[in-house]
Amino acid sequence: MKKEYIILFAILFIFCGFVANAQQTEVVKDSVINGKDETNIIHEGLRNVDAKRNTGAVFTLSGEELTRMTSGNLLNTLQGRIPGLTVVTGSGEPGYDNPTFYLRGQSSWNIAGNRVLIYLDGFEVEMNAISSLSAYEIESITLLKDASALAVYGLEGGAGVLAIKTYDGAVMPKTKITLNARYGIQSAIDLPTVTNAYDYTRFYNQALTNDGLPIKYANPDLYKATNDPFHPNVNWYDETLGKTSQIQDYNLSFRGGSTTARYFVLMNYTDFKGLYKNADAIDKDFGTNAQYSKFNLRGNVELQLSKNLSVKANITGITEDKDTPSGFTADDLFDNLIRIPAAAFPVKNPNNTWGTSSVYNFNPVQRLQQNGIYNAHTRNLQTSVRFTEKLDSFVPGLDFSGGISFSNQYIGNYVKNFTVPAYEISKNEQDEPNLDANGNPIYLIRGANSQSISDGEVSHWNRTTAQLGFNYNRTFGKQTFSGMVLAKRQSYTHNGIVYQVRTQGLSGNVTYDYDKKYIVDLSASYNGSADFAEGKMYGFFPAIGLGWVASDEDFLKNSSVIDFLKIRGSYGKVGNINENFRFLNEQWGVNAPGWIVGTGNSGREGRTEGRIANPNASWEKKTSFNIGVDAILWKNLSATVDVFSERRSGILDISATSVPSYTGFDLPITNSGIVNNKGFEASLNYTQKASNFEYYLGASAAFARNKVVERSQDAQPYSYLYDIGYRLGQMRGLINDGFYQEADFDANGNLNSGIPSSSYANVRPGDLKYIDQDKNGIINDYDKLPIDYAKLPEITLGFNLGFKYKRFDFDAFFQSALNRTVSLLTDAYSYTHPFTNNNNITAFSTNSWTPATAQTATTPRLSTLSNANNDQASDFWLRDGSFVKLRSVELGYTLPQTGAFKKLDVVRLYINGTNLLSFDKIEDLEAERLSMGYPLMKAVSFGLRMKF
Repeated sequence: MKKEYIILFAILFIFCGFVANAQQTEVVKDSVINGKDETNIIHEGLRNVDAKRNTGAVFTLSGEELTRMTSGNLLNTLQGRIPGLTVVTGSGEPGYDNPTFYLRGQSSWNIAGNRVLIYLDGFEVEMNAISSLSAYEIESITLLKDASALAVYGLEGGAGVLAIKTYDGAVMPKTKITLNARYGIQSAIDLPTVTNAYDYTRFYNQALTNDGLPIKYANPDLYKATNDPFHPNVNWYDETLGKTSQIQDYNLSFRGGSTTARYFVLMNYTDFKGLYKNADAIDKDFGTNAQYSKFNLRGNVELQLSKNLSVKANITGITEDKDTPSGFTADDLFDNLIRIPAAAFPVKNPNNTWGTSSVYNFNPVQRLQQNGIYNAHTRNLQTSVRFTEKLDSFVPGLDFSGGISFSNQYIGNYVKNFTVPAYEISKNEQDEPNLDANGNPIYLIRGANSQSISDGEVSHWNRTTAQLGFNYNRTFGKQTFSGMVLAKRQSYTHNGIVYQVRTQGLSGNVTYDYDKKYIVDLSASYNGSADFAEGKMYGFFPAIGLGWVASDEDFLKNSSVIDFLKIRGSYGKVGNINENFRFLNEQWGVNAPGWIVGTGNSGREGRTEGRIANPNASWEKKTSFNIGVDAILWKNLSATVDVFSERRSGILDISATSVPSYTGFDLPITNSGIVNNKGFEASLNYTQKASNFEYYLGASAAFARNKVVERSQDAQPYSYLYDIGYRLGQMRGLINDGFYQEADFDANGNLNSGIPSSSYANVRPGDLKYIDQDKNGIINDYDKLPIDYAKLPEITLGFNLGFKYKRFDFDAFFQSALNRTVSLLTDAYSYTHPFTNNNNITAFSTNSWTPATAQTATTPRLSTLSNANNDQASDFWLRDGSFVKLRSVELGYTLPQTGAFKKLDVVRLYINGTNLLSFDKIEDLEAERLSMGYPLMKAVSFGLRMKF
């Protein structure tokens, strides 16, 4: 670490102490702010900030808000609730439903560059360790968004920080015991609509006719029956999935303490079952429903060992068990559910064997009931110990603190695999079963009996952190100084890496205010990573924040409208390291195909030079400017607005310059990319109370739009073919011009003059037709334009309303995502491409092009052959992915303290709904995940809360 930066931090901190002692004779009232009212404190991970003195863009959500959603994953309860945090929903599968987080949209094409840092009680932890926490142990979650709040995180803060604080103990006359119990019933929000067997067979015949091939199904009417195993009509979704599943959650907590010892203890149990129907019908060892169960145990203890010394210890232990059918994933299963036609084969043959076919060879019911069980067991341990020593006897307001944290996760598995044969009914050209000499159907065996048992490690990681520093907080008359200096060292390792990811450095902050009106906040960090070359490991990340509490000025003090008004601004720099791009300063040897030697043609492994080293490789840098306003108007309306502009530079990129393969090298990865990102966030809350009736309304909005400024690409003939000037992830494609019609072709099937031809395939009537952008008469990649938006929404909205009337309470929360475009071509290919690769046909394609429907058709002609022309990215496949969802709604009633409940503090009953309503513009699919894979779920739950 450079000496000048160490000296800078030392001077910064000594200055605070010098000013404190120099002004001590002038102090009218000496106040050491160590025991502030916690309701005015923002917990920002590495530091705590007085809300009134805060100059950064932050948003805090109470833990109580998270309890209003029924979910097996804590992180999914954040959807839409924090302006500036985009939560991209994952799968709905129990235990495998982690979302993805983005801060203020996206500003780097390297995915890890958008990885939000997560801190739990002041120490960094992994996302998959946080997801299993209980919402009832969370006191608050704070999102840090601008440089003023993030500078102390330095080269790790560029993607934002989510600071989570769990409940501490409290001084209470008696221990507070709280019991929460909830039981929920879930169902799929939406499932794709597939055709029945009759429609499948007649459409398949139509596709064969379009291809000039003989039909396959001689009599589609035979498939109208529901009980003919030789002409089956199977609804695979109904056979495989139940209508509902269950989720239940129970926890018991204890909170209390005295001035010498305070504690919070929570025990939680969650059980979350999937939708698979009768999976254990044969035997519980052969098949299983998808199910997830976890036990949480948290203990937070704070001891006042002496007048000046306090010690705090937090420990969390979590065990998770996930059972799924063995041999395939949920994505495999649901892909087959949409692909396998109702007419393919029966669930069971007439002789009670499992049905199958050589084309699909996947009987979903058989696989669920007789393929075995995959059990993943996860063990999480998160511990931290922290001490604080007050040094008031030396410098009033100064304390010395430190802490260590160890967090660890291990995932192992225990797998029982079974296979049993399935049998295909042999059929003739008339689509009738072939019979043996006894008149019985002839079966073709597929598969064989086998079994195996295995166990082992899936993954593990551990993170160790050590912190040591000073905090200072003191008021002299109208002037208040506060600050911190923190030294931090951290190591992180997981399976698959040889060298630990190690970071270390100093972070510091000084905040000054005069008369609680004029605020200056200086923050900085000097930290580094072992992933870079000597002399390039460390960086300096400064930020400045300014605040003006205008409502304390004389001209606003007596305002009947403005009760509080603060204007703030910040400017600074943070960074991002990326585990996917380590040691770029070194050139490595990599595996090569090798060579053949000897008369026996024996193979020998080879080695070759890896990518050329970049000795100047560094982290991505983000410079941001933020202006914000916090206000309270008419005593009931609170508002926060932030406007930001960010520039991310040094994005890791590979030059598009072509290098001949005979040179034997690849060009280095350089910090050459630049992306600008601009937007705003706003939140409004209104509360009103009259007698026994209290109501509230809340709304939030966030907008973020990025633009690529620098990115290496091959030379292109037209500017619209470059990424520069457009959004990250911008949808691109051809512009659809309807379908080729019979009038576009001459008698020999050739395109008429003036009709653009396709460079992708020989087109026929009913194929997609595109606009020739460059007017050269040929449709090719040069005709692909930027279209609409990216998949990640630019705008997220939230709306909350509720009331309390006597013993009743009500709360509802809506979320909306706008300026979002999704592609059915990339995200729902099986749904939109009938018969290609033996796909089924869905509701999407039932109005396909034929000469008779040429003017009303909505999809291309049916074909059993792949069609490169129709499979090109184009606006035909794009849809408006915007949606509105009722994320949560809850109605509760608190019982009176009479009779059996007289000695209880609170007994509350409630009914809760999660994702009950969805509104979007995509027919037959839900917009958030396009109903692909394990579906997203909605839930109705019933709950009880008791306080003793």
